[in-house]
Parts: sequence; C-alpha cells; structure tokens
Amino acid sequence: MLQNVPPIRLVALDLDGTLLNHEGKVTSRTQAALQAAADRGVAIVPTTGRPLGNLPPVVAQLPGIRYAITSNGAAVWDLGDDPLAAVYSRYSNAAQRRTAEPVCLLHRLMPVETAREAFAMFMEYEGGMGVFCNGYSVKDQAGVDFQAVRLARLHSTEARQPNDGRFLVVRDLGEWMTRHAHEVEKQCLFFARQEQVAGALARFRAMPGIEVVQGSPENIEVTAAGVDKGEAVLALADRLGIDRRATLAVGDSENDRAMLEKAGVSAVMANGIPEVKALADYVSEADCDHDGVAEILEKLGV
Repeated sequence: MLQNVPPIRLVALDLDGTLLNHEGKVTSRTQAALQAAADRGVAIVPTTGRPLGNLPPVVAQLPGIRYAITSNGAAVWDLGDDPLAAVYSRYSNAAQRRTAEPVCLLHRLMPVETAREAFAMFMEYEGGMGVFCNGYSVKDQAGVDFQAVRLARLHSTEARQPNDGRFLVVRDLGEWMTRHAHEVEKQCLFFARQEQVAGALARFRAMPGIEVVQGSPENIEVTAAGVDKGEAVLALADRLGIDRRATLAVGDSENDRAMLEKAGVSAVMANGIPEVKALADYVSEADCDHDGVAEILEKLGV
C-alpha cells in the first residue's frame, strides 16, 4: 500500500478499457477482488462517460454497487437496493422490465445555448452521434447503425454490447434537440473519418462553456464547463463522509485524467494511454483482458 494514505474507502472505476474486457465482461478474479473490497465496506463506484441507461447489467449486479457516476461526471446517482432495476428505468423498453427509480444526487447540465452550439458543430461531421439526457442515451437510427459497425471492428477499447433497449432511438436527433437542449448532460461523436478529429478538437476546445475530452482516439465528448469525473468523485466522497485521500481512481484514457489527478490514489491500466499512465501512482502489469483491476486492488490492499 502507498505510504501516508488512509485505507481506501471508495473505488472509482472507469468501465471501457478498465473494468470491462473487450467482450463486455468482468473477469471472475476481478469480481472476487471487488467482493472482498465490498465486504470491507469499500464503495465500488462505476465512473463512466456512459449515461445511466448504458451502464452494463453485469456492472449493475457487481458486489458493492450502490452509486454510479455517469456522463463524465455530469450525473451522480444513488441506485438504491436494486441497481439493475435503476439502470433498466432508463431503457427505451422500460415498461417491459422490472424498474426502480434512482435518485440523482448531482446533475450538471449543459447551458441551453451552449448545448445547441456544440450540437450544430458536431453535425458538420460524419459519424455516430449520441446525446445523453436524464440517464438516457438518445440516438437516431443512423447513430445506432454506425455504432454497431464500429464495435464489430473492435476499433476502440469500448466493450462490445448488443442494443437490448439501452438506446432511445428518435426519428430526427436534430428535431429532438430543439425540444430538449435544456436537459443535455453530454454530447459525443464517434468520427467516421479519424483524420478529422484533430481539427475538430481544436474547434471544440476554443468554444467557451464546455469541457472537451476523448474516451478514444476517434471520438470527442463534451459536457458543461467544470464537469469531469474527478469533481464528481470528490463530491460523492464528501457526501458519503469519506476522506478525499481515501479515494482510488482507476482508468485508462483521456476522459479519466481529471479523476486520476483529483483522487487520493490513482491507478492506470497496462493498456492505458501514455499520457494518463504518467499521472498514476500505480500502473498495472495486466491489461483489461487479463485481470488488471484485480491486480490493482490486490496490490494496493483494497
């Protein structure tokens, strides 16, 4: 265990490329390590760029899950005693499922005009667009189809998952935005042409009022200014009465940077990008497909 650090009481876990392997599963060794931590009273907190409705069922059913940080920190949820039912409440086919209403402890939305301006810029590029709103992942059919093709290629660290109702598919995403721009947690585009990403990043970073990160080399994600995973982790720790130094963040990519910088202890996966590995107190020897999270928890005595 690191020196002069209190025992870890909250573990913030990125999902894609970290907790989940490329098949969207959590390995048995990692499940056992999470169970051991939960048995010691450690809060296990999925901390993801996804909206609540895209939290995988396998994650919602892990030991110790009660809270979740979603949309890159724009929302913090109390999932109650039935986390899976809380996740299903944000599915498009929720009426056919067992659901429970989660409590949103923190909700930081994009300003209306900022959301509209960012959306208009995204629409200048070809790709798969998604807008996150009140825990829902809103797409049009073209966006759903684009994502299916992209994940079939395993062109990113994002775990492969079916569309089992986790997307709210609308006829026209632009028309939907005219009515819901005041409810936007996050916007995200996976680019069809990766060579356009660098130029688009420069344009978005020049736009006032937003945070801009990447979850993978081919995407751009935007939230309101000041919103990031790190601020959300600290806010949840404060709410639970946990010393900020007793928090552990585990990630692999650029959108994990803020929580790695702000948590008491930071750990990065072997498959993490070099820029975030440089921030880590500990870098795993194993990647997300080979029990990297379990290794981190075991090595740090969590």
